[in-house]
Amino acid sequence: MKTRGCDFFQWVEGNSKGTNSTAKEKGCTIDEIMLENKMLLIENKRLRLENDELNVDKMRRMRLRVTHLKEKIKSYKDKMSRNKKLIVAYKLLLIVSWMIFFGYLACGW
Repeated sequence: MKTRGCDFFQWVEGNSKGTNSTAKEKGCTIDEIMLENKMLLIENKRLRLENDELNVDKMRRMRLRVTHLKEKIKSYKDKMSRNKKLIVAYKLLLIVSWMIFFGYLACGW
């Protein structure tokens, strides 16, 4: 990132290589370096906010998906409950019809 002729990263790399260069040797003033630092901090905050917004959107989508899945599970459970009740009703109907049939047989129909 360049700021008015001062490349902060080049200056840091020069210092890390053991050249012991100063800000004045690279043409950078302390004010320029501080400005560069502030710009980097602002960019970092902006990126964090974007990331937070993406996470919020992701959480909303996940919440909607979970709600949808809960509704599906509930409807499935309701359907299974109705099916079980229907099965019990059919079994009861079958038993009663067999009882009536055997009752007619016992009476000599």
